[in-house]
Amino acid sequence: MSADLAAIAAHAEVLRADAQALTACAERLREIEAGLAASGIAPSWLRASVNAHRAACLQAATDLNTAAARLHHYSNATAHP
Repeated sequence: MSADLAAIAAHAEVLRADAQALTACAERLREIEAGLAASGIAPSWLRASVNAHRAACLQAATDLNTAAARLHHYSNATAHP
């Protein structure tokens, strides 16, 4: 595998790690929202904001995983034509 293809594959792994971090963040936000809901004293706008950030984290994680998969596919297809 050429250095360029190795760099592409390495970048894909960074994207996967970032996606995992965002997924973990989304889980923490889910726990925070559950705590806010259980307390019954948090304003609805705060819970909505937490949920919006959670959804954004999940969407970004999905996008990063898609990009990583495409980079892996590209580097593998180019390495083995």
